[in-house]
Amino acid sequence: MALLGTLKGFGVTDIFQLISQQMKTGSLVLTSPKAKVTIAFQDGVIEGINSDHWEMDPRAEILLQGGYIQEKDFKTAIENQKKNASSWFEILISQGQLKQLFLDKATEVIIKKILLEVFQWREGSYRFEDWDLETENMLPCYIQTESIILNTLRIIDEWPVIKPKIPPADYCPVTIMPITDDLRKKFELSEEDIRIFDLIDERKTIEMIVRESLETPFDVLSGFVKLIDAGLVEVFPKGSKEKRDLSIAKNVFIFKLKIASVFVVLGLCILALIAFGQPRISHPKALYATIQSQLENQKEVADSFTRRGIKLSELNRDRYAR
Repeated sequence: MALLGTLKGFGVTDIFQLISQQMKTGSLVLTSPKAKVTIAFQDGVIEGINSDHWEMDPRAEILLQGGYIQEKDFKTAIENQKKNASSWFEILISQGQLKQLFLDKATEVIIKKILLEVFQWREGSYRFEDWDLETENMLPCYIQTESIILNTLRIIDEWPVIKPKIPPADYCPVTIMPITDDLRKKFELSEEDIRIFDLIDERKTIEMIVRESLETPFDVLSGFVKLIDAGLVEVFPKGSKEKRDLSIAKNVFIFKLKIASVFVVLGLCILALIAFGQPRISHPKALYATIQSQLENQKEVADSFTRRGIKLSELNRDRYAR
């Protein structure tokens, strides 16, 4: 049975739901001005995807960008796969240069990204054929159709809310505090959120972390928004944190230098007074001579009063008391 039509009359979501509910087996070809995508279904379950935009296995690009495989190893595996009748990833896995887990994660990212794109198509056509199911040249997978429909629709609904909060891709996130079990429960952080948090090292940009995470861009960016809203992470323009920290350190140094200079100046003033001012306390003989001279002057004054018949005791009387 063939099912065909335009996407204006029958949306992608409706097509997927029909195939899933009727547990159809066959190939769905979706064509739009952007691309041509073929999806294989087995009893209503997605088991393979292919796009005419893929010049090579799209998983390789994700693994290369994330640093999970080396370019020279990949090229060597591509050359050897023709000789060994093995795929490039089978060669790298057998040589210990790639883990199966990373390959599976890359597969999941590619499938989610292309299905998210397809579900937003509003122009084009579709054709479903329930014969000659061919998955050899497809990206293999096993995805429950209903679950991918719900997940994709959730992303489409949440994107307008998350998009305004997303920081620029070239900003560097910085962790503010470690994540405890209490914080994890309080802010409902998922395993993906924790993994994104662990990838932060203050030198990586958000774009770099998206590549290393082996998660879809939406999952990583929504995780960043959640961590930022929780006050666990802040973001700065690349290089600005280092400049900020250097400026703070410089200001602290200058402040301490100013305080130290005040004490140095005070110390120099004291030394100058001692060296050039010749304070009396530093010359005990001169101080003794001054005191002796003053005592002698007082004695002369007292003798003068005695000769004139003036008693010192009468000098304290109030002359206006009469």
